[in-house]
Amino acid sequence: MKVTVTRSNELSRSRWSGGVTTQLAIWPEGADYGARRFDWRISTAVVEDEKSVFTPLPGIRRLLMILEGGITVTHEGTRTLEMTPLSEADEFDGGWETVSVGRCVDFNLMTAAGYGGAMAACTDGCCCAAGAARGASEYWRGIYALCDGLAVKCSAGGEEREALLNKGDFLLFSYSPAAEGEARISLSHDGEGVPAVYAEVWR
Repeated sequence: MKVTVTRSNELSRSRWSGGVTTQLAIWPEGADYGARRFDWRISTAVVEDEKSVFTPLPGIRRLLMILEGGITVTHEGTRTLEMTPLSEADEFDGGWETVSVGRCVDFNLMTAAGYGGAMAACTDGCCCAAGAARGASEYWRGIYALCDGLAVKCSAGGEEREALLNKGDFLLFSYSPAAEGEARISLSHDGEGVPAVYAEVWR
């Protein structure tokens, strides 16, 4: 089991054609998103332009969730979806021509062939990692804090780690289900509302 916490002020930010993107995690470590050489990537983005054209990513499966604001997404000029904060993630082929209208802050997961992925809002106090149930040999879960004072406890293979996150911090948990069995991740905070969102990847 490995747990890594990256504070908000330590995250890498860069501009793209429609706004600013923040890379939360990429695999393998040190992979180059700009050169399109990566297995998976978790990020957030601030969409500043009223109309944006998504970067084409052939061969990449994408998942997108809105954190703030709202957009209308159109794929291939035919499939249109209204997206609002913390609604169900939109899953689509990165090679599609995708256009959005509206401004927002979003949460993104990109996976290459051979990797599965999912994302959701953490709406209760406990998120159980599903790596063993999926029959995965490797499993990762990234937790992006939407509030201050979020306590996270991770356990697997007889080990336990705890961390305290503030808004904008990111925790990456990884483990081997084959070697360490089932894992458990629990969240707790004193405030109201959704405390975090997560993206999970397995292979």
